[in-house]
Amino acid sequence: MVTLLKSARILDAERGTGDGTRVVDILVDGTKIGGISDRIDSREGISIFDASKYLVMPGFVNAHGHLAMTLLRGLADEVALDVWLKQYMFPREALMNGDDVYYGSLLGLAEGIMSGTTTFAEMYFFEDDVARAVEEAGVRANLSIGTSSLDDGLGKLEKSEEFVVRWNNKAEGRIKASFGPHAPYTASPAFVRGNFEHARDLGVIVQVHLHETRKEVEDFVAAYGASPITYYADQGFFDNPPAVLAAHCVHMDARDAHILEDAGASIALNIQSNLKLGSGIPDYRLLLESGVNLCVGTDGAASNDNLDMLEEVRTLGLVMRGSTKDASRISNASLFAMATSNGARALGFDGVGTLTEGAAADLVLWDLDDESLCPGNNAGSHLLWSANSRAVDSVMVAGSWVMEHRELSGIDLEKVRFEVGRRARRLANG
Repeated sequence: MVTLLKSARILDAERGTGDGTRVVDILVDGTKIGGISDRIDSREGISIFDASKYLVMPGFVNAHGHLAMTLLRGLADEVALDVWLKQYMFPREALMNGDDVYYGSLLGLAEGIMSGTTTFAEMYFFEDDVARAVEEAGVRANLSIGTSSLDDGLGKLEKSEEFVVRWNNKAEGRIKASFGPHAPYTASPAFVRGNFEHARDLGVIVQVHLHETRKEVEDFVAAYGASPITYYADQGFFDNPPAVLAAHCVHMDARDAHILEDAGASIALNIQSNLKLGSGIPDYRLLLESGVNLCVGTDGAASNDNLDMLEEVRTLGLVMRGSTKDASRISNASLFAMATSNGARALGFDGVGTLTEGAAADLVLWDLDDESLCPGNNAGSHLLWSANSRAVDSVMVAGSWVMEHRELSGIDLEKVRFEVGRRARRLANG
């Protein structure tokens, strides 16, 4: 399919177009951006899309989440992470089946698409059913089975390997697969080592929760004599990639940050989840000075409790500036890069998250007629600091519309709402 977006205003942190003033034509040829120019002439067989009322930017990359936790949204507020997990989440997750996860994931994908996300990181279970949902929705995702060593760790590691072999680089390259040892408090060091070794053999990344709470770090230090990051480095887990995508990293010191930098790791920041669970606020000055690839994730919908990346990156920017007491410490362009190209890099998607010829045609069209984007003094500033997701009009992934004028193409939202509702009631009742 060849589509020509005519007279679009563009926003791309990677290319230095941050105010949305440049007006261009964008040629989408197959799955890629075939050209961006002041004027591109139409020809026979090209579908014309009048983009004169839209701001076009790369789709958001949600670098950490658990899609099917939409089923558990609202079941536990005002509790810390360990209580939230052990008393509320784990017991209900034990009741889930593959269809539950499938429909919960579809709802999460719909919410993400409708708020401008085109690529998702995912760690959960019944991941074959998640992959089925991603394939139908038409988006990109890097999927991992969240595993622990609390029971049959070896069997789980084998299943993870089988999953990676089955799904990595499938769906025309839209789906990647990875290993997902859950966290230091659920996965023993020996089990985590096994995940890194298998990931290294298969050339995929490792997704893992790290240093999310002070209790997690203190308990690990008491057991092993060092923080999780320092211990993993001393044991050689980070030697010779795989690349690491570490979620949260709220409680780190300078040594931990430099270890991740030297390992070429990425950190997925989840500010709203951390704030809601009372997990704390990272030392953003330390993170920004470390050189680690910083990206943005929403976490799951039971701890955030939405999957709106625009809201997430705005909150991140506010807390970064407030906690460092320096409004100039992080630019608008850098925040957008964290939410787009940095996340794509962390998930292993080349040519995603930027507007340039040859890049993936993963585009979001924001309606400039929305009152939150008026008066148009600086469209990039308006989008980051005043807009909301209702202004997302259309979304394209790999050159195909996954939502056009607020109508989803691959998800029957009415059916998904019904299915999620009845399944969530069953889980809530235990």
